Amino acid sequence: MCQKVYDIVAGVVSILKGLGVTGKNMFRKAVTIEYPFEKPAMTARFRGLVDLHPEQCIACSQCVKICPTAALQLEATTNPETRKKFPGVFTYNEELCCFCGLCQEVCPTAAIYLNQCYEVAYYRHDDLVKIDLLKADKYVHLAPPKVKELRP
Repeated sequence: MCQKVYDIVAGVVSILKGLGVTGKNMFRKAVTIEYPFEKPAMTARFRGLVDLHPEQCIACSQCVKICPTAALQLEATTNPETRKKFPGVFTYNEELCCFCGLCQEVCPTAAIYLNQCYEVAYYRHDDLVKIDLLKADKYVHLAPPKVKELRP
């Protein structure tokens, strides 16, 4: 008989504890966002896809040498008049990249960096294997399509 009374009291206490937590959080501000309509803010240290400022690149190949997965390929070209090197072909293989950020750290001119792009989905495998970093519109296809307004 004592055990049954104890079980009933323990059950009521348990329910009251749960209702206390619910009541405490019921009137707080929501922490969720409505994803397709609202985008989360990325932190400053977020590591997205490798990107390049081509005008700042001096084709020193430091990023290619330090990359642990060989995700970067660089073919330097020299201007015969000024004898300055610049990238002729600079490709990035996203499939191999481990997003370590070593290429960004070692670049002496801050030409290579990891951008804030996080919506990375491709329709074809070939699109992620040979990304031309010298093109300005290399990640345009990753921009999300417009979402219809479904909310009331």
